Amino acid sequence: MSILDWLFIGILSTAILCIIFSIVCLISYFLTKKERLKIKQRRPKNRKKRRILKKKVHMLMKKGKKQIQLGLTFLLLGIALAGGAAFSRYHQATNLGDRDSDGIVEGYYLLNKTFEQLESIEGTQNVEKTRKNMRELAAKLSGFGIRYADPRLTVEGQQLLNRYYSQMKELGLNLNNQSVESLQEKTTYENYLADIKKVQTIQKKVFTYFNVNETALKQKK
Repeated sequence: MSILDWLFIGILSTAILCIIFSIVCLISYFLTKKERLKIKQRRPKNRKKRRILKKKVHMLMKKGKKQIQLGLTFLLLGIALAGGAAFSRYHQATNLGDRDSDGIVEGYYLLNKTFEQLESIEGTQNVEKTRKNMRELAAKLSGFGIRYADPRLTVEGQQLLNRYYSQMKELGLNLNNQSVESLQEKTTYENYLADIKKVQTIQKKVFTYFNVNETALKQKK
């Protein structure tokens, strides 16, 4: 589990404990109040006993006040921590984890490299080297077939990422079945350029949904 997972569990557990303590304190307060009212109903004739009971009532009032204050403090703390846990979970559901971030960055550079390699294939002088490059790129693209979106993400986010990974895999498998000579044919060449652009369109949707800074990626290129 990631640090955020442990943080969520820790905060949520503490929040639950705080709420339990607040309930215990509030129950104790009502029991103290009940005891105090019961004592107040007593009317002993003996002056000394009346003073003792009065003193006891006063002590129970102070005790009850502390209990209600403590109960409310624990309750507010529990609510605040529960809010923190909810925010932590929301953050996980709407932000990419390390594995998906690495996948998107790798996919970005891989698509660009494949596009550039395909653009230069028509005038290539070294067919063997070009074939090797295309096979390597196709294998890496196909490798996206083993990727899957983090299940902690929102359903929409998971669907978008899994669609992106699936299309990367399909592009790689299709490219792997093509020779350099077939890719040099105009129709096949244009079809594959169009396929890459389709995947890049989905990639842009992923970037928009997860607020990925494409400009920063371009600068690192």
